[in-house]
Amino acid sequence: MIIVRIPKRLARRWVAKHERDGLDEYKIALFIRVQYELSNYEQTEEGLLLFTLRFQKRGGRPMRALLWVRERKLNELVELVLVRGHAEPL
Repeated sequence: MIIVRIPKRLARRWVAKHERDGLDEYKIALFIRVQYELSNYEQTEEGLLLFTLRFQKRGGRPMRALLWVRERKLNELVELVLVRGHAEPL
């Protein structure tokens, strides 16, 4: 079982800032969960998982979001916690 958490502090600041670009908590959580199941991520030196989300702004401009996620495993439960995010135009 996989649980994806986005802390309130990050949701209020970073996610809220990019909601008008087309990102929201549900899309981010779903993306992280699916990509984790497919093992489509990079391992960083700090022990975090790095996910790259490509999306398109409402105006049609392509964007890329880098999502750093901390992984915790408890028996059969995997908790993925979004630590940091950065969005930039392509």
